[in-house]
Amino acid sequence: MVAQKRVPGALLFLGPGHVGKATTAIALAQALNCEAPVGVNTAGPDACGTCASCRKIGSSTHPDVEIVEPEGQFIKIDQIREVSNRLSLNPLLAQRRMVVFKSAEQMNPQAANAFLKTLEEPPADTTLVLCATGRSALPETIVSRCVPVRFLPLTDGILKSLLKAHFAVRFAQGSLKPELKTQAAAWHALREELLAALHELPAGGDLAGDRLARFSAKEDMDFVLEWLETWWRDVAVLAAGGSPEALINVDKQDSAGQWARRAAADEIMKCHRHVLATRSALEVHVNGALAMEGLWLGFKHVLSEGAAVRRSA
Repeated sequence: MVAQKRVPGALLFLGPGHVGKATTAIALAQALNCEAPVGVNTAGPDACGTCASCRKIGSSTHPDVEIVEPEGQFIKIDQIREVSNRLSLNPLLAQRRMVVFKSAEQMNPQAANAFLKTLEEPPADTTLVLCATGRSALPETIVSRCVPVRFLPLTDGILKSLLKAHFAVRFAQGSLKPELKTQAAAWHALREELLAALHELPAGGDLAGDRLARFSAKEDMDFVLEWLETWWRDVAVLAAGGSPEALINVDKQDSAGQWARRAAADEIMKCHRHVLATRSALEVHVNGALAMEGLWLGFKHVLSEGAAVRRSA
C-alpha cells in the first residue's frame, strides 16, 4: 500500500491482543511520513527511524499522529468528537495524518455512531486505524468501511527472541503481554511452588500460612489461576491421548503425564471447572485468600473421592 501510494482512509487491524497491531500502526505512520525513507528500490519504502518525523512519531509527540484509548471501560463519544474536530483542521507537519484507535471494539454505541460520520467522509490526508481483537463487537457499518488486515498470533520463534524463559514462550500463547517480559522469572518460580503443592494432593496439600498468602497475593492471583487453568488443560490433553507438542507446559510433560495416569478424565475436568468458577467468582470481588483456599479444597475433594472409588473397585 505504501509503495503504491494507495493507503486507504480506514484500516481495521484484527487479531489477538499484544501481537503488535498498534505497534504496526505507528510503524505505518512513520513510513508514510519519513523524511528519508529506506528500501525504496528494493522491498518498498520503510521508515528510517532516525529523522525528526520518525522520532516524534515514535515518542508520541507528533502533532498529527494520535492514539485513542478507552477511558475506563469504553471509548466515549466525547473522545470521538475531539478527534473529529481536530481532523477538520489541516495537518501541522505530517504528509499523512493518522489516528490509531486501540481496543476499537470498546467504543460505546454513542461513540460508534459518531465515529461513523467521520468514516463516511474521511479527510483525504488522513488514515484511521482501528485495532480490535475481532470484528463481531464492532458495528457492521463501521467494519464495511474499513480495509481489514489480519494479524496472527506471534510464532514461538519470535517470542523466544523477546522472552528468555521457554515456559514464558508457551504461556504467552502467541501474545506478548507486557508483564511477561518483566515477570517471567518470578512466575517460573511460582509455577514450581504450585506444582509442588499439587503433587501433595489428595492426601495432604492443605493451603495455609505462607503458601496460602503466596498463591493468593493480589499481584500473583491472576497468574496463579491462569496457570492452573493451563495445567489442568495440559493434563486433560494427555489423558485424552493428545500430542505432547500441544502442551503449554511442554517442559513439564513428565509431571503432566503422571497426573494424566493418576486421575480419571472426569476428575481432571472437574478440577479445570473449579479453576474457571474461581476466576468468575473473583470478578465479583470475592476475598482472594478464601477463594484460593476453597479452590484447593475443591481439588482435594475431587481427587480424594476419585481415589476412594478406585480403591473400592
